[in-house]
Amino acid sequence: MSAVAAEAVAANDAPVVAAAAVLSPDEINATEQKRWMLWFGTPALVMAIFVGISLGTGDAWILGLAIGSLLVDIFVLVWLAMSSDTNGIIGELSSH
Repeated sequence: MSAVAAEAVAANDAPVVAAAAVLSPDEINATEQKRWMLWFGTPALVMAIFVGISLGTGDAWILGLAIGSLLVDIFVLVWLAMSSDTNGIIGELSSH
């Protein structure tokens, strides 16, 4: 190894530490709102499309796809409620 390469490696040995991003409560709420609209709104939109197709064509079997979308939407709702990050903006609980 040359002396130039050894110096370059020694200069880059220090670890790079990224600063933690501190979000305001408004930014946290906006992020959560976008997440909920994406994850909860997409199956509802798909369900509405299937119901519209079913009513437009007169085929009742397409309602089964709408019911499947409803079941997916219920599971997504539970997942979103369990993984919500809005409880973090309340802060530390006071000790009793």
